[in-house]
Amino acid sequence: MARISRRDFIKLAGAASLLPLAGNLPQVSDLPLIGRLPTGQRLALPAVAHPGQESSPPNVIIILLDALSAFNLSVYDYPRRTSPNLEKFAQRATVFHGHHSGGNFTTPSTASLFTGQYPWTHRALSLSGLITRSVLPYNLFEQLEQGLRSYFTMSFTQNIYADMLLYQFEKHLKRHPQLDNFSRAGHTFYDNFFRRDGVYAMKSVDQFLFLREQAHGSLFLSILSDLALTLRSKLEARRLAGIYPEGLPRLSNTDVAFVLSEVIDGVIGLVDDLQPVSPFFSYLHLMPPHQPYTPTRPFIGIFDDGWNPEPKKKHRLASGLSEERLDVLRRTYDEFIANLDDELGRLFDHLEHSGLMENSYVILTSDHGEMFERGEHGHSTPLVFEPVIRIPLLVHAPGQQARQDVHALTSNVDLLPTLLHIAGLPIPEWAQGQVLPGLGGQADAQREVFVVEAKKNPAHNPLSKATVAMLRGQHKLVHYLGYKYYPDNYEFYDLANDPGEQNNLYPDHPLAREFQAELDQKLAQADHPYQNQP
Repeated sequence: MARISRRDFIKLAGAASLLPLAGNLPQVSDLPLIGRLPTGQRLALPAVAHPGQESSPPNVIIILLDALSAFNLSVYDYPRRTSPNLEKFAQRATVFHGHHSGGNFTTPSTASLFTGQYPWTHRALSLSGLITRSVLPYNLFEQLEQGLRSYFTMSFTQNIYADMLLYQFEKHLKRHPQLDNFSRAGHTFYDNFFRRDGVYAMKSVDQFLFLREQAHGSLFLSILSDLALTLRSKLEARRLAGIYPEGLPRLSNTDVAFVLSEVIDGVIGLVDDLQPVSPFFSYLHLMPPHQPYTPTRPFIGIFDDGWNPEPKKKHRLASGLSEERLDVLRRTYDEFIANLDDELGRLFDHLEHSGLMENSYVILTSDHGEMFERGEHGHSTPLVFEPVIRIPLLVHAPGQQARQDVHALTSNVDLLPTLLHIAGLPIPEWAQGQVLPGLGGQADAQREVFVVEAKKNPAHNPLSKATVAMLRGQHKLVHYLGYKYYPDNYEFYDLANDPGEQNNLYPDHPLAREFQAELDQKLAQADHPYQNQP
């Protein structure tokens, strides 16, 4: 079948908008991994023979769960028992208690994981932002191709914005399964038709012609597409209402609906197919527990316990939700986490029984957290309080049998140098992270980590509308720049004595001005290449 160009597609878009009614999209035979895999079907990978297989570096399996806050996990002492299977996994893992994301939503944080650099360097700042061209060669996937034993790389994500970043590294990915694999209803057009032009196709087709949340490029096509997708989604949701009374989980900013157990089955199949290949690296980015929080029936109501944390004063930059609404959202989120944890138990058991736990680093983490306080919900916020930036990190080393706890301050920019260290590869000078303590690195009490939120700031301009934070030791400084109702403000917290960040100590704390001078200097350095931009 001939490959369809973007121009041909747009000419035929009237017909294409009805395709969701027709079931699975057709495959294009000369492109890899086109079309959704039927449930239970696995990817066919080539058997790769490696001489001296016994000396192969360890495999790496990253399981990233979108919008999973460390604050809502019982493995981190949350009062609700949301994560018994993570607790079990932790008994044979290194558990990091001070791990932070480089940003507070998917794009900047995953870009930091992939590049080992902070958002003010890689410049993937906005929701659909991309890594700047000058930084693009500096990435984990390309580094893993180096050395005598090149890693076989496979990356699968259910997040459309993380997928755009993966398309930037396409030439370094041996396998890149489609976003809507293992899904029940809905389609993304860019990766069903335009696998070799995914970034531009997503922006010109999925986001322009068919995006539901904003103005459409074509009113006629968008109405037809909405009707078709909504009909299929409603029919599927009605059919599965006994299992999902609140509706099916969906991929953010799409009409793609999925069943959690089938996604875990699909992930198990992906990992199984990698076993003949050694060493391999797999990045598995799953959408749950990201909103919408839609647990299956057995988990609905399990936390109707009357417990709610003490309310905190509303922040000026918050959206102003009531405590009652936040309590309901938090409870449903906790139910969805418990549902996810139940399915993760199956995945961990399979990794154990398949033998992969004996020769693989299994890493569980998130891209950012979620907020249910101060009048704010979610993560699309200018705020960078700990619940939205402190994320889980649990690392099982090959054959590890005992738990190790690390309380040092760490960042997701540390994963790149740590994984290169594990693979026996040199750590490049451009990496801004450090090898993680307990995995070859040393804890540093004077180490600083940074968080950048700048979704409304042009990527190649100085940071003039942003929130940036610097953490060192037990202290945290936050600088708000360019907000109309909160201009050029600072907040300073002592996290050891005030873990709830309720007492702003700026400017009276003796360290506040020192932190400010250092953060201002870092901002000036980050902005320097973008000064005097037109």
